[in-house]
Amino acid sequence: MLRQLTEWFDPQLLLTLAKQTGFARRTARKLTPLLFVQATILLVSQSAVSFRRWAALVGVLGDRCLSKQALWERISVRAVAFLQAVLALVLARRLPLPAAARPAALKSFRRILVQDSTTIPLAPKLAAAFPGARNQRGSHHGQLKIQALYDLLAQRFVSFSLSGFNRNDQAAAYDVVPVMRAGDLVLRDLGYFVIASLQQIAQAGAFFLSRLRLDTGLWDVRSGKPLNLLGHLQRHGQFDGEVLLGAAKFPVRLVAVKLPEAVAAERRRKARANRDRRCHPSARSLALLGWAIFVTNVPRNVWSPKTVAQVYGLRWRIETIFKAWKSHCRMTEVPQGSAPQLEAMIYARLIFVTILAPLCAVSPWREGKITAPPPLSLLKLTGLVADFFLILCLEASPRRISDTWLRQLNYHSRYELRSRKHFMETLMNLS
Repeated sequence: MLRQLTEWFDPQLLLTLAKQTGFARRTARKLTPLLFVQATILLVSQSAVSFRRWAALVGVLGDRCLSKQALWERISVRAVAFLQAVLALVLARRLPLPAAARPAALKSFRRILVQDSTTIPLAPKLAAAFPGARNQRGSHHGQLKIQALYDLLAQRFVSFSLSGFNRNDQAAAYDVVPVMRAGDLVLRDLGYFVIASLQQIAQAGAFFLSRLRLDTGLWDVRSGKPLNLLGHLQRHGQFDGEVLLGAAKFPVRLVAVKLPEAVAAERRRKARANRDRRCHPSARSLALLGWAIFVTNVPRNVWSPKTVAQVYGLRWRIETIFKAWKSHCRMTEVPQGSAPQLEAMIYARLIFVTILAPLCAVSPWREGKITAPPPLSLLKLTGLVADFFLILCLEASPRRISDTWLRQLNYHSRYELRSRKHFMETLMNLS
């Protein structure tokens, strides 16, 4: 694993990135760009992160002694910019995947891009850098939001961005546009529903599939009059046709699929239980919750209504990825002393999950059947790799780890020079 990390990160290229971002301004004697990247990524295996552990890990990997104070001085906005550049380098890397047939429903698309976000609670002192929601007393807590774009077909990440909670998903709906290509399919949940964003996707020659916001205006394509969707569904049970969407009268295909009564009842229960007064559901909205309602620009000759619902269900893959992040990659267990420390650790963990993703990229799509043995579970694989990642990397090291580790113990385990006496001084001064 350590060998793979070295192969992925060419030392000379990392040095160039470090100089471009200001992280390295002179020849490093102890903390080289490669050692910094490797050690920061390997901290994913640690249940707690401190500058002493971080510096000791640099020392073990590089067979040298680095003080925690020296490391602390290097964790700045320049270090964050350097790790951002490394993440961009990793995201741009294309790995060969096993040849596999695609399901017929997905053959028409170059990529299937799933956009979603996850949040991480932070200490109040970081609220200035990453504002969270206001509490009942009007004060802010810190909250970090990670926006991710994931290619379901290649099973790799395409982009990430960090922000405070105050940048909502609707504002992030346009993030997909710069990286999108003709023939892509974009899957997103209701939080990203912005008609102007859907128009930009269509104008780029790409496709979208989204749930419909129930308060969005709908017009009949032929007559131009408002469409009574609920009345149509109550009479016919389903809908699959062209409509005009919103004030822009954007033409889309609308698909409404009847849900089982138990599912509809649960959706209505959750809608009524929402404590946000702005989300108080109307009688019409509650009735429409009996259907799964989608908008798309994928033609009817490509997808049936049933296929529309099935493809949208693929979006849950990224929810599983986020669960793996928080459960096994310790994405929420990061140091929160300062914004640069937090960002450095988050970007390092994003580099780790980007490298890890191809390990799960063996496709189960072989002639419509599940391969034998069964494919790897993302959650199980992430948990085991994250827990043993440091051990596996150290095992591949050409150095005698016990010797370098003893050197770190001797260096980092001593009392620090302080005005307050430590235990041994107190003991020896007893009269």
